[in-house]
Amino acid sequence: MKNILIIANSIVGKEPGVTGGESRFIELAKCWRKSGYEIHLMSGKGGKVLCEKMSLPVVLHNISNSKAIGRVEIILRFFKMFLNIPSLLFTFKEGIVYSASEQIYDVLPGFILKLFHPHKIRFGVVVHWLPPVYFWKRKQSSPLNSLMFLISERLGLLLANINADALLPVSEETLNELVKSKLNKRPTKFVLCGVNLEEIDSYASQTAAKNYDAVFMKRLQKTKGIFDLIEMWEMMVVEKKDAKLLIIGEGIDGNEARKMVSEKNLEKNIEFAGVVYDPKIKFEMLASAKIFILPSYEENWAIVIGEAMRVGLPVVCYALKELRAVWEDNIIYSKLGDKKDLLEKVKELLASEQKRLEIAQKARRYVEKYSWQRIAEEELAFILGKGKN
Repeated sequence: MKNILIIANSIVGKEPGVTGGESRFIELAKCWRKSGYEIHLMSGKGGKVLCEKMSLPVVLHNISNSKAIGRVEIILRFFKMFLNIPSLLFTFKEGIVYSASEQIYDVLPGFILKLFHPHKIRFGVVVHWLPPVYFWKRKQSSPLNSLMFLISERLGLLLANINADALLPVSEETLNELVKSKLNKRPTKFVLCGVNLEEIDSYASQTAAKNYDAVFMKRLQKTKGIFDLIEMWEMMVVEKKDAKLLIIGEGIDGNEARKMVSEKNLEKNIEFAGVVYDPKIKFEMLASAKIFILPSYEENWAIVIGEAMRVGLPVVCYALKELRAVWEDNIIYSKLGDKKDLLEKVKELLASEQKRLEIAQKARRYVEKYSWQRIAEEELAFILGKGKN
């Protein structure tokens, strides 16, 4: 089994943004490729672009050439993939199938491949996060979007629990939610995320000029707190007129975020860098800021936090139980949805270089235990039935 097919059908756009889930499977696949595996990808053309920009060559099983972004395109992908599945049954008969998420559009192709080739396919499904059953209570998301997300996720898990060889919840908290919901009928093991320690250390100078007061790097989406961040920074500018914020990333709410900045006349205070694929440029950008801010409403790991910590930045984020479970007391937490409290935490750090250094040094040491290579080896062993629960 020297072939691994990764199914990641939600990557959209000509220049796709990078989510934590995509960073995760790409970093793992790089490790698997070094071990002699050929990496296949079922996705749109943008998926191949993203992988190759992040130094991962793939054999593409293309389901779409569309350059569109947004939720409508992701929904269309569900129907487009049916045109690809018949040929996939003949071209990928043996190997590992790795669903990059628990959503139905990533699980269904793997489910079908396993169904037709039960003895030659090993099937693993990554579970990132379980949305609330009371979907209307999901924060920073419309009831319709939340309902669609919940239905897609539950359908994906339903199929995964029929014939997957491994369920891979990303974090112990997600594992607990699976157990509580009785959605772990197949072999299940919670898995970790990693940080490219050597790469970051080689690119991110600890003595870099601090051109920005703070930096945000994540998908530009309401649930990731992009609008809270802009509103908070507007309050910051009232007190510190030259306050500078760098925003790295793209997403379905990117245009609306830029419009908000323009309407609030914050163009001189907030800079959008777009997607940054080159790790050297990315980590140099992070190092040029004093603080990393992530006011996200939904996370279960947030790889970007580990990257910021290794760069040497103190991190401020909303207090999510999932983040506390991973990062413990090595980052600063503010009250969920409280932009004023977020502002106060940021101001405290900006006022004290000594405090920033103390937090950053502690965080750099803490993140040393997360190695992609070790995580990749353990995860692959579990999918192959050789690892422990």
